[in-house]
Amino acid sequence: MPLVNIRFYYKGLKVFLLLACALLVQPVTSGNAIADERGAGRSSVSDILDSLVNVTYFRDEHFSSASREADKYGFPSNFVPQYSDSVYASRIGALRRKTPFNLVYNDPVKGFIKVYAVDKRNSMSKIIGLSRIYFPLFEEKLDKYNVPLEMKYLAIVESALNPAAVSPAGAKGLWQFMYGTGKMYGLQSSSFIEDRYDPYKATVAAARHLRDLYNIYGDWFLVLAAYNAGPGNVNKAIRRAGGVKDYWAIYDYLPAETRGYVPAFIAVNYLMNYYKEHNIRPVEPGYLYQDVDTLRTSHFLSFEQINGTLGIPLQDLKFLNPQYKLGIIPASTGITPSVLRLPRKYVSQFQNREQEIYAYKSPRTLEQEMLLARVESNSRGGGVESSGEKIEKVHIVQEGETLGSIARMFRTYVSQLIVWNNLKDADVTPGQKLIVFGGSDNTVSFSSRGARNKDAGDDEVTSSVKKKIVMHKVGRRETLALIARKYHTTVQRIMALNGLRSSRSIAAGKRLKVETEVVVRKSSRSSSRHAVVAKGRHSRSLKHARNARNEAKHKIVRKGKKGKVAVKSPAKKKKRRR
Repeated sequence: MPLVNIRFYYKGLKVFLLLACALLVQPVTSGNAIADERGAGRSSVSDILDSLVNVTYFRDEHFSSASREADKYGFPSNFVPQYSDSVYASRIGALRRKTPFNLVYNDPVKGFIKVYAVDKRNSMSKIIGLSRIYFPLFEEKLDKYNVPLEMKYLAIVESALNPAAVSPAGAKGLWQFMYGTGKMYGLQSSSFIEDRYDPYKATVAAARHLRDLYNIYGDWFLVLAAYNAGPGNVNKAIRRAGGVKDYWAIYDYLPAETRGYVPAFIAVNYLMNYYKEHNIRPVEPGYLYQDVDTLRTSHFLSFEQINGTLGIPLQDLKFLNPQYKLGIIPASTGITPSVLRLPRKYVSQFQNREQEIYAYKSPRTLEQEMLLARVESNSRGGGVESSGEKIEKVHIVQEGETLGSIARMFRTYVSQLIVWNNLKDADVTPGQKLIVFGGSDNTVSFSSRGARNKDAGDDEVTSSVKKKIVMHKVGRRETLALIARKYHTTVQRIMALNGLRSSRSIAAGKRLKVETEVVVRKSSRSSSRHAVVAKGRHSRSLKHARNARNEAKHKIVRKGKKGKVAVKSPAKKKKRRR
C-alpha cells in the first residue's frame, strides 16, 4: 500500500474514533431535566457564576494559561464530554463509599452537572485553580471542628470562591454569612471592618456553625439545607413530612432554592473529582492568590499610606484585604493585632520602612484619620454611629404573632431567631421572651397588636402593624421571590392573591396585588392624657392655695431670746420685708 494511502487511512481512523467517542458519551436528556434547569436552584447557581464576570480579579488576564492535565485523555481543547446516566451514577457511587455524605445521582444532580461542566465550564476552570489556594485553609479548619473535609465544596456553591461575594439578601463572603449569624460566631461588622469578607475568620465561623447544626440534626444533608434555608424552614419541612429526618423525604416541602442546594453540592463534589474526564483544564490564579504573605499591625494604617510609600496598587490592596471596607485599618485596642495581607515581594519593604509608612500623611490620609476619630468618638458617646449598629433586644411574643411576623418586624430571618434563642422548632407562645438584634431602621419596639413606644418621652405613642394590599408592577428580570422579599411577604401569599398557579407565570409589566405590612402610630390618647395632667396640676395648685389661707388664719409662735413667747402674724412679717 502506498505510504500516502496509509497516512490517510490512519488519519481517517482517528477521526472516526473521535466521532464514535463523542457519540458514546452523549447524555440521555429528559424533558424533566430540561424543564427543571429553569428552576430557582439552577438560576441562583448560574447567577453566582455569571457575577464573576464583573469581578476584577476573575478576569482572564489575572489567570495563567490552562494546564494540560486533561490531555491524557486525548480530548481536543474545545471538546465538551458528556456521559450516560450509568457512568455518572457509577462515579458518584464510588465517591459515596469514601465520604460520610449519602451522595446520590438523580435528575436534579444531573442538571447541575450540566450547569457546572457544560454551561459554566470556563468559570469552573478558574474555580478549580482558586481551590488550590483556599482548600488547604478550609481543610485545616474543618478538620479542627470535626467537620467532613468534603464540606469545603460548600463554598463553591455559596460564592464560587469569591471572597467579596454579596448576595441580594445581604449574605457576604466566601461562606455567605448573614449579619446575625456572623455576629453570633464573632464576625465583626462595622463601618470600617467586615469580618465576613475575611477568609480566615469566616472559615472558622463556618466550621463552628456547621458543627452546631450537625449537633441538632445528625445528618449532613439536613445541615446543608439548614445552612441555606435556616433551621426554621427545615423543621417545618420535617413536620410536614411526618417527622422523618431525611433530606430526600422532606425535599418537596423545602423552599425552591434549597431543593437545588444539595443537588448542586453533589454536582460540585462530583466535578471536583472528575473534571479531567470532562476536559476542564484549570487555570492557575496569579500572584495575588499565590505569593501572598500576612503581616500584623496595631497602628492606624490606610491603604493610601501603603500605596503612597511602597507603590502597591490600591486595587491589589483592596482585593487582598476586603474586610477593610473603607481602606482603613483601625488601631488595634485589644490583645489581637489587625491582619494585613500583601504580595510577598513587598513584605520586606514594608518591614524595613514601617515607621515611614505610618508617618506618611497625605490629605486623603488625614481625612480618613479624622473620619475614624469622629466615628469612634460618637460610638463612645452614644452618638449617631453607635445608634446605627444593631443591638440586642428582648421581644415579648403577643397573641397571634408567629416567628415569621416577628422576623419581618425586625428585618431578620426565622432561622436567626431560632439560632439566637436556641429554639427546637418555629412554634412560639404568647408571653414568650425572644432575643432579637435590631438596627437603626427598627429600633422602635412594637407588637402586632400595638404597644407603647418606650422611647416616646412624655407622649404615649401606640404603634400597630396593619396589612395593606398594594399594586406592584413587575420589572424586568423580577421574580416572585424578589417581590416577596421586597414587601416582606411570601411567594405563596402573592400567588393566592393573584390566582397564580405557577411562580413562573409572571411577565414584565404585569400588575400584581401584594400584601405588605405598614406601621401605624397613634397618639390619640396624648391630648386627653395632657388634659388629665393639666387637671391634676390645677387641683394641686388649688389645694396648695387653700392650705396657705388656712395657715394665715393661725398665728405662728416663735420662741424669744428670754424665753418669752413672741406672737406674729404672717401678714405683718410680709409687710416688714417689703
